[in-house]
Amino acid sequence: METELKLLIAPAHTKAFIRHPLIKRYALAAPRIKDQTGTYFDTPDLLLRCNDAGLRVRRTGKEFIQTLKAGGGVSGGLHQRHEWESLVEGEQPDLAVLRELVDSDAPWARKVFSTQTAARLTPIFSTRIQRMVWDLKLDDGAEVECVLDQGTVEHGALQTEVCEIELELKSGEATSLFGFALRLLQDLPLRIGIQSKAQRGYTLFHQARQGDAAASSSATRAQPLRLTRKMPLEQAFLAVIDNCVAQIQANDIADQDSGDIERLHQMRVGLRRLRSAFALFGQVITLPAALESEFEWIAEAIGAARDWDVLATETLPLLEMPTAAGVDLEAVRKAALIQAGKEHALAVHAVASPRYTVLVLQFNRWLLQRGWRDGKGQDQADPPALAQPLARFARQMLERDQKRLSKRGAHLEESDRARHRTRIAAKKMRYDVEFFQALYGEKNSRAYLKALARLQDHLGQQNDRVVADALLHQLQQGQPRQAPSIAWVRGFLAGQTRDGHAHTRRLWKKWQAQELPR
Repeated sequence: METELKLLIAPAHTKAFIRHPLIKRYALAAPRIKDQTGTYFDTPDLLLRCNDAGLRVRRTGKEFIQTLKAGGGVSGGLHQRHEWESLVEGEQPDLAVLRELVDSDAPWARKVFSTQTAARLTPIFSTRIQRMVWDLKLDDGAEVECVLDQGTVEHGALQTEVCEIELELKSGEATSLFGFALRLLQDLPLRIGIQSKAQRGYTLFHQARQGDAAASSSATRAQPLRLTRKMPLEQAFLAVIDNCVAQIQANDIADQDSGDIERLHQMRVGLRRLRSAFALFGQVITLPAALESEFEWIAEAIGAARDWDVLATETLPLLEMPTAAGVDLEAVRKAALIQAGKEHALAVHAVASPRYTVLVLQFNRWLLQRGWRDGKGQDQADPPALAQPLARFARQMLERDQKRLSKRGAHLEESDRARHRTRIAAKKMRYDVEFFQALYGEKNSRAYLKALARLQDHLGQQNDRVVADALLHQLQQGQPRQAPSIAWVRGFLAGQTRDGHAHTRRLWKKWQAQELPR
């Protein structure tokens, strides 16, 4: 299993990295410099890609080396994948040789190593890289191959720049990689690298296929969780956290498609789910206050952009207002769209910042060190609270959620604040039901989750109008020319919010009529 941490660095900072005191201190020898060209192969229908495998033939000097990577994944910049290599005679891969190295009868292996696949392999994209390699030995004894790659990934006339640091663990603990990266970050503005070169190449391949067609959103929703009733609570906690982190990093708005507002929305949802998960497991898990504060910071930065996106692209465009003299709704929409663009850029800047990189590195180091055991007096090897079966804990938490939502919903009629508090309780409960849905089955939980989702979505729409009023008030102060039109829109939205209260009561009663999944 290959374990490496990937960090992105701007070309302007590569000289500072090469001369960095940490490199000089831990390098066992001068760097090796290699010029490498590589070609990635797949079938025309991307069978390898669909089976989470990558096949490359790389030329270094006079040698040709084929590499197959499969399985594993990425978490917080830490790439862990199975890797097999062998020499080949030329630029074409030899699957038969690789098959002898791979000890696996998994479905992906049977598909990848079939004679039909071998006959259909074709070049998909290529890389041109200048590589500098240092062998490091850190203070804790960890041996690390430190690589600086600069070059391009190319598909036809399309290409994307590569400038990244790879820290590959040769021996020792993976936490050493995070510690070393955090020390580099004290002097260099680095960023977590989620995408491999192969992923960038496939992105170019798809761009070429799309041509002039409008590109669809690359946003990714949360994947279903696989939990069991007898699963130890600690194992379930890790599965939930991994699921949330996967959604966050898949929608990293600084990694690709930074202007995609749906990616920003899904990254925000992932952060909300992660924070909700820590609240859910709060009886047995302790997240350090410093990490909790930083997650709150990035959530607020993304949340502000999302609020403006909703106003500019959903609330105002869908507004059906009677025509009124002197009211220019289109001008209001344009002003909101301009402000949304500014807020979106600020959110991307926050995610691309060293501060966010530090958060990701510190959080993933904390996970690797099982730091959640530190704050609840659970320093023994297998704390009883964390070893308990999931089923009873899940039931207790959902009953707690339902009690909290019922209590807050009793005040729905009182104020916007009361409805906001009810919406938050409904949202957290929806996340928790979705986390535990695998325990009860889709059929047993469908009706309850549907009623809860409808209630939360409607309360969310009402809250969007309340938030819209606050944002329009800001816009009104900065856009005196549009102030009369904005004031009219605010009044119209206030009326729509009041009209929605009757529907809220109906959805509330429908949720109350449902029983918790069993």
